[in-house]
Amino acid sequence: MKNLLNEQAVSALAELPLHELSYCLKLAKRFETLGIEGERASSALCSIIDAGVVGAARE
Repeated sequence: MKNLLNEQAVSALAELPLHELSYCLKLAKRFETLGIEGERASSALCSIIDAGVVGAARE
């Protein structure tokens, strides 16, 4: 990934079950493709994880 995620996002990702981690990593890659820089992508991922909607977003 060209735009690196910040430490807070990496920590949040590390606590996810494998299927949710996979989804979030794909989402981070999509953010990169869309030109969203690392800090903004990190913030978005943390918000999604904190809200507990990762599993719901996959359905």
